[in-house]
Amino acid sequence: MAQKVKISVRKVLQALLTFVVASTCIIAIISASKVERSKNLEGVEVHIKSEKLYHFVEEKQILDEAIHSRNVDIMNIPVGKLDIQSMEQVLKSDPWVADAQLYIDNNRVLHILITQRIPVARIFEKSGNSYYIDNTLSEMPLSDNFKYYTSVVTNAPVLGNDSLSTRIKGQIVSMVQFIRADTFWNAQISQIIIDSDYSFQLEPVLGQQRIIFGDTARMAEKFGNVYTFYKKVLNRIGWDKYNKLDVRFKGQVVASPSLPYTGPIDKAVNEMNWISSIEQTEARTDSIKASKLNKNAGEKAAKAPEPTKKENKPAAKDKDKKDKHTDAKAPVKTDKKDTKKDNKDTAPKKAPDKKETKPPVKKVEPAKKPEPTNKEKSNNKNTDKKPARAIYQDDKEN
Repeated sequence: MAQKVKISVRKVLQALLTFVVASTCIIAIISASKVERSKNLEGVEVHIKSEKLYHFVEEKQILDEAIHSRNVDIMNIPVGKLDIQSMEQVLKSDPWVADAQLYIDNNRVLHILITQRIPVARIFEKSGNSYYIDNTLSEMPLSDNFKYYTSVVTNAPVLGNDSLSTRIKGQIVSMVQFIRADTFWNAQISQIIIDSDYSFQLEPVLGQQRIIFGDTARMAEKFGNVYTFYKKVLNRIGWDKYNKLDVRFKGQVVASPSLPYTGPIDKAVNEMNWISSIEQTEARTDSIKASKLNKNAGEKAAKAPEPTKKENKPAAKDKDKKDKHTDAKAPVKTDKKDTKKDNKDTAPKKAPDKKETKPPVKKVEPAKKPEPTNKEKSNNKNTDKKPARAIYQDDKEN
């Protein structure tokens, strides 16, 4: 005999009640959403990440691209008819927008979230074109709203979307990020130059030497070798002694001197001492310059006029007067003793040396002639008639 299945009325009522409540809730939610979608927006808010630091994208620009350029009166269109996904795609097509997200909250306010692209380097192509690239290797044109100072890469070829261009862009970004992470190199490197073989050269701020870097392989080791060369070589002999530093080879820094250098006599490469030879040439040039300066100073001192010294004019006048006095007395016959005294009196005085400092000279009046005696008067009368030489001859005969 088959057993009869007992149906519980209680369970049936519970199932029916649960179904009715669930369907009622669903209907209520659907009707509520329909009502909300039929209503218009209350407002639009734009949120730009890092808006205070970077101004590549502005709020007005976002509203023009997302709303006004679509010729849609967004405030008078029901919320249900807004195409949010297409608006996001339009905003993401902006080269300065990295990401865009749109949503409507319960207060019927449209929120636009924008993430800006931050440049990593500025590229200058050989053709003259210039643009920025970010860490995702995306290209951004120059912005009219904001000028951003970043690392500069010059002499770049035309870079597209092929594999070679992508590899070069990746090397540029990796090198710039390494330089930025180090405070010393961030201040020392002014620009990155791309060579014809797609290798890199670095232009420093301090010093005239150019760093031939090669590719980005062993990048930390190469920068470390250059820093060691700066510290142990250039700090000792000066930062203007080399014009090239080649770090492409492992464990080496090949420096090309900028001075007129002549190698040492010993040709053994292992025994060459570049630093000491450069110091010797510098010392020689300094000594030559010093000798030239001393020689020029001596020539200027020799050409300078000597200071004129005043002569003792009164003494010269006295000497001339005394000479005249002695000449007048020459024909007079006098005793030998008197002549000796007169010679002593009339002897010219020696002029003092020019080097000695002269005391102030007083004017000396010429001495008055002594009045002649009667004998001298008679002798003078005789001398007026005969020459002095005849008188001396007569005296000898007598």
